[in-house]
Amino acid sequence: MGRTLKAVVMRSWPLRMLALALLRPKRFLDDFVYSLVDYWRFRRSIRSFRALLRRTPPVDPGSARPGLLIVAGRAMNTQWCQLWAVLGGVFRREEYMPFVLTSRKQPIRNLYFWLAGIEPIYIEALRIDSIPIPKTVSNQIDGLETFREFKDFAFDGVPVGQMSISTYGRLRATGIVDLSQPETRQELRSWLVYLYQTLVLAQRLYEQRNIQMLFFTEVFMEEYGAFYYAALNRQLNVIRFAGTVRDEAVIVQHLTKQSDRTHHAAISPQSWARICQYADSPVVDRELHQNFLDRYGDRWALSKRNQPNTRIMPPAEARALLGVPDGRKIGVIFSHILYDTLFFFGEDLFPCYADWFVETVKAACLNPKVQWFVKVHPSNLWRGELEHFFGGKYEEVGLIERHIGQLPDHVRLVYPDTAISPYTWFHIADFGITVRGTPGIELGALGKTVITAGSGRYEAIGFTMNSRTADEYLSLLAKLPDGLQPTADQRRLAARFAYATFCMKPFTLDFLQPVARAGRSRIFSSDDLVYLGNFPGQPAELPESIRRFVQWSFDRDSIDFLDEWPSAASDLDDDARAERAS
Repeated sequence: MGRTLKAVVMRSWPLRMLALALLRPKRFLDDFVYSLVDYWRFRRSIRSFRALLRRTPPVDPGSARPGLLIVAGRAMNTQWCQLWAVLGGVFRREEYMPFVLTSRKQPIRNLYFWLAGIEPIYIEALRIDSIPIPKTVSNQIDGLETFREFKDFAFDGVPVGQMSISTYGRLRATGIVDLSQPETRQELRSWLVYLYQTLVLAQRLYEQRNIQMLFFTEVFMEEYGAFYYAALNRQLNVIRFAGTVRDEAVIVQHLTKQSDRTHHAAISPQSWARICQYADSPVVDRELHQNFLDRYGDRWALSKRNQPNTRIMPPAEARALLGVPDGRKIGVIFSHILYDTLFFFGEDLFPCYADWFVETVKAACLNPKVQWFVKVHPSNLWRGELEHFFGGKYEEVGLIERHIGQLPDHVRLVYPDTAISPYTWFHIADFGITVRGTPGIELGALGKTVITAGSGRYEAIGFTMNSRTADEYLSLLAKLPDGLQPTADQRRLAARFAYATFCMKPFTLDFLQPVARAGRSRIFSSDDLVYLGNFPGQPAELPESIRRFVQWSFDRDSIDFLDEWPSAASDLDDDARAERAS
């Protein structure tokens, strides 16, 4: 194919699809045919919802309407496009003018936004690379050499250096940034230039379109990070969406200067202070226990993919299987995804997750008084990077081989294909080691000692052992198994926090029904799940869940979107049901 013809094909989506059908028919089936089937299924399923929206009185086109910008970016999972199309249509009803930042290269996903009358803003048309770079800024970028210099670099308080490293790590699926290589430094500099240009353009766009509210899921890499911080600096209404292990639920939070850099599943200090005032309830213990069983059972496909072929077993059986005698203390190091959203969630004691991992495993090797297990993050099974980037070897294994060598007998690696359920690992562990991972919440709720190496999620609640420096943290690991055990009050705090996180924080999407994508028999990757509308035949008004979300969305002082704490009446109802059952 000549250069001119190839350029035409690359610009023309129909020609690209034709070329894909001829050259890679299986990918064509997946990217085009099945995607189009999903779109038509979804379109049919929300007919009554669209009819409800059409009954809304038209808004005067000449009126000044606040803008809502949905930041879908260059590539966004289908289910987010579907959810945002529904909510974007709702905000049109609320007299907002909705826009979506998207790419011409995902035309089928853009159809979802067209269904709801959401105007596209194409990244390709913005010509981000045409924004001039001041000489002073380019000189600063060219002078960066070391990891610390890149990490600390910022424009007007925006952590573009950390975002460039985070973007590099995510795109290359690695937690290692080797700045001794000139090409690595140049790639990071290119991202810094792009982030600066995008910041400038985003600020102009917000003013031109009167943007007052934004929907995000990604907020710390590529164009997402620049659009996010441009909105934060203008004090716009920023709402972040994040997935959960529940097929039918997501998490939403307001991001402000105060809540910036906190984990999406964190509980704000204001919400936590209110939760601490509630009376104890037996409903909390029962629902939290059921939530554990659901998340580590077969209820939700998104959680099952993290633990295929595992089994919840009695702790004694698991100890026997592992060859650990009764009485010997067990410490479990819960590895993070070493390259995922680096630096956003608070502050770390170590330069990055990879450094934390290496130093923590070294500390375990030096402490034979504890039987250590190093648990590789389970999402390595389904993310797809294992074979593509690492030739079938987990990056954690490569780090151990490079920096430690052969592990002693008292330190063992636990791969994601272990037969022991994560829920069982929580029960047999005496100590759980993490930077800020979800296992810390679960272990705390089960009365285990949790040692953290970073902030931004739950270190201030009162049930964890935190360190101020890396040396203090390593000294703490060296002293194990000696140390304070959680008190009854700490266990109560942890259980209450776990209930708030797992039971109150998820936003149940009862107006959408999760299903497998066309052509899929099971949920494996995050984009294998899509939605169908779950609206009644002739709805007279919006579902209560959507109305609650809309009301919350305008209350920017309310960081968390939470369900209610169990009331005294619900306790009595449960007691009555239990009495009748007996």
